[in-house]
Amino acid sequence: MYSEGIFQFYFMNMPQPVIVIQQKRHQLYYKECNKAAQQFFDKMKDKIINKEENLLFYTLCEKAIATKEPIQYQYIQLFHPERHAYEVTFTPLFNQATTPSHVLVMAQEIHYKKTQEESTRLLDAFLENTVDAILIADCNEKVLTVNGAFEKLFQWRKEEVIGKSRQEMDIVSKEEGKENLKLIKELKNGKMLPPYETVRYTKSGESVCVSVSCSPIYDDQNQLVAYSVIYRDITPQKEAEEQLAYTMKELENIKYALDESASVMILDANGTITYINDMYIRYSEYQKEDLLGKYYRDAGLRHDLSELRETIKSGKVWRGELEMWTKHNQLYWVSNTIVPLKDIDGNITYYVSIHNDITEQKALENKLHFEATHDSLTGLPNRAMLLKELNKVIEKGQRKRDEFFALLFLDCDNFKQINDEYGHHIGDEFLKAYTKRLKSCVRKGDRIYRLGGDEFIIILNVTNGREIEQIARRIHVSLQQSWNVRGYCLRTTTTIGVSIYPEDGESAALLLKNADDALYKGKREGKNNYILYQT
Repeated sequence: MYSEGIFQFYFMNMPQPVIVIQQKRHQLYYKECNKAAQQFFDKMKDKIINKEENLLFYTLCEKAIATKEPIQYQYIQLFHPERHAYEVTFTPLFNQATTPSHVLVMAQEIHYKKTQEESTRLLDAFLENTVDAILIADCNEKVLTVNGAFEKLFQWRKEEVIGKSRQEMDIVSKEEGKENLKLIKELKNGKMLPPYETVRYTKSGESVCVSVSCSPIYDDQNQLVAYSVIYRDITPQKEAEEQLAYTMKELENIKYALDESASVMILDANGTITYINDMYIRYSEYQKEDLLGKYYRDAGLRHDLSELRETIKSGKVWRGELEMWTKHNQLYWVSNTIVPLKDIDGNITYYVSIHNDITEQKALENKLHFEATHDSLTGLPNRAMLLKELNKVIEKGQRKRDEFFALLFLDCDNFKQINDEYGHHIGDEFLKAYTKRLKSCVRKGDRIYRLGGDEFIIILNVTNGREIEQIARRIHVSLQQSWNVRGYCLRTTTTIGVSIYPEDGESAALLLKNADDALYKGKREGKNNYILYQT
């Protein structure tokens, strides 16, 4: 840890030019320089280092801070073009949070002879202020020193290992031992070894994933006298990589499962399509180039999307059914889930839209709904549908207060005779023909219902009583004409009872009752007529 009080005496009296660079708020400053460096930096204290004017120097300081490792640069005149070449070491110094806060920059002429005491002090300062485990051994493989980080990582105390052969610590597995010796031999021959990742073992036999960097150490005569080995614990990194690989595999499996079972589309935060899978293409008949970069609505949507957009923009998941159209205008239905994806700040970055085709399910639902609400013989809406729609019309009339409509209750006067004389199959065919003729008598907007047997209801959208009588008379006359059913010439008549909303009732039950009463009055008066309800 950098400390001005403890370090000041040794710092100021070093024969080599030494300066301390401080990093503060992502900027580098000249903090201190010793006597040997004052000829270059005497008036630079607390001055910001100009990156453009000192690009190499600035870059090396930044690199030492970023890598948390010392950097050595040789045969470069960093300080003054008229001086001899220097060997400059950039050593990061750490604060209490183990984050580099300063860089110790020491320069020496390459042929300058350092005293053993100064070398030891510098080496000790460097070793004890780095987070990486460091071992220094001489050319005979005897351990010269290790730092505190080495003791902590490998559980060997310094006094236990100094003077021992490296092999006696058994931090290298037997399988890797021979290969490691080859590397050390290459290092002793002056070859620089690139960092590599491997496994080493603690005193208790526990494995540790490490990154290993080896460097030769030369004396002032440029003779190899020792070498250093720096071990960086990368166990958390390896665990993170394994977890990342596992997560990526899980995501790959999830993506595969989605791609095999659903149509998937990914949109950016603005609703622009950035990805579609093959299944989406199969269902929609679009090609990728038709949709990528286009807006979501361009993918075959015909719905009002305001509620959908409001939901997903609030960060919530939207679920619902959507009516979609293929590129060739074929309708299909999907069950849709849209999931907003957020960044670490909570901002929505993408939406994942998952479609499942429910066209067959929707068709079945529609079929079942039709069968539940329509007469199977004639295809007309049945009693349940009549009551539902009649209540809607009445509710609308109660809101507007000016609605006016008529309810016609029809009964075929001699349908039982047709069934008895010709059989039920002819009776059924007659009812189909009867329905067809009824449809030809009414206008668009009028609705016909079959209650059952030979009873039918018509709701007429009219504006006055005269219009009601005109339509009722037309229907009555049309239904008196003869019928040709499967070669049989049939004659029948119809009696019609009429009730009017709102004067004859403001509820479905009362309107039906009063129309039924008018019908039976017509029956009593001789049938084959139409009667308006009268109180």
